[in-house]
Amino acid sequence: MRIPTLRRALALTAAGATAALVLAGCAGGTQEQAADTEAPLYEALPQDIKDAGKIVVGGDIAYAPMEYYDEDGTTILGFDKELTDLLSEQLGVPFEWNNVVFDSLITQLNSGRIDIIVSGMSDNEERQQEIDFVDYYMAGAVLLVPKGNPEGLSGIADLCGMTIAVQRGTVQEGYAQEQSAQCETDGQQPIEILSFDRETEAMLQIKNGRAVAGMQDYPVAAYNARVSGDGEDFEVVGDQVQAGPMGIGVAKEDTELRDAIQQAVQAVIDNGEYGELIEKYETPLGAVDEATINGG
Repeated sequence: MRIPTLRRALALTAAGATAALVLAGCAGGTQEQAADTEAPLYEALPQDIKDAGKIVVGGDIAYAPMEYYDEDGTTILGFDKELTDLLSEQLGVPFEWNNVVFDSLITQLNSGRIDIIVSGMSDNEERQQEIDFVDYYMAGAVLLVPKGNPEGLSGIADLCGMTIAVQRGTVQEGYAQEQSAQCETDGQQPIEILSFDRETEAMLQIKNGRAVAGMQDYPVAAYNARVSGDGEDFEVVGDQVQAGPMGIGVAKEDTELRDAIQQAVQAVIDNGEYGELIEKYETPLGAVDEATINGG
C-alpha cells in the first residue's frame, strides 16, 4: 500500500470527493488548479494521487539545463520541468516541485515525503535495489575543465594526483572514486575528490582554481560550458563515460504510479512533443525512443 506524502495528507478531501483543488507550487507562482479528469491517462493514476490532485516531485533544482531556478529565484526552468509539464497534460494533474538535496532524494521518496524523483538521476543497478525508474533520457559523464584546458586533460584517467570537484551522491562521484582506486593500483597518486551538496558549488571550485576539473552529465556540462561567463569559463573534454539512462524515480511499492508515468512518457515520445523538447535543448544524443522501466 502507498504511503501518502505529508503534503498529500493535508490535501485529502472527505471520502467520495472526486476532484480536489490544489496548490501548484511550481513555475514561479502559487495557483489553484483542478484535476483534468478527461486527460488521456487520468484513469491510469492511483486513487490517492487522484484524491490529492497532484504529483509531488523532488528534485535538486540546481542542475541546469535539467532543472534550475530562473533569475527570480522561484520560477523553475529546464528540460525536466518542461517534461513534467507535458506529462501533466497526459495525466491530468499538476506536478508540484520541491527542492531537495540530491543525495537525500531516495530517502525522501521512500519515506513518503515526495511521490517521484525528477532530477537527472542515473538509473543503475545499485539504485534499483531501492527504487524503480522510468527511463526518459540517455547521458554519460564528461570532464568540465577551465577554458583552455590548462592541464591538458583528455579524460578521467589523466586525473591521478590531481583534484576534482563533484556533486555528492552522484554517479560522477562514484566514477571519480573508482578511478582514484585505479590510480593507486597503477602505482600513481590517488585523486583528491572534493564533494559538495550542489553542482554549482563544485563548479565554483573549478573556476577558482581549487580543482582542475569537474565531472558532470554530458548535457549539463555542455550547457555550463556554453553559458557560464558567456562561454569563457569552462570547456568539455574527453568522451562520455559509461553512457546510460536517466530515470524518473518511483517507490518500489508504487507500481500503479510508475506504470502511469511510463505511459505518459511514452505518449509524449509518440506524439512528437518529446522530440521538440530534445531539439529545444540541443541534446540529440540524449533522446530515447522508448520509455523503459529499470533499463539501467
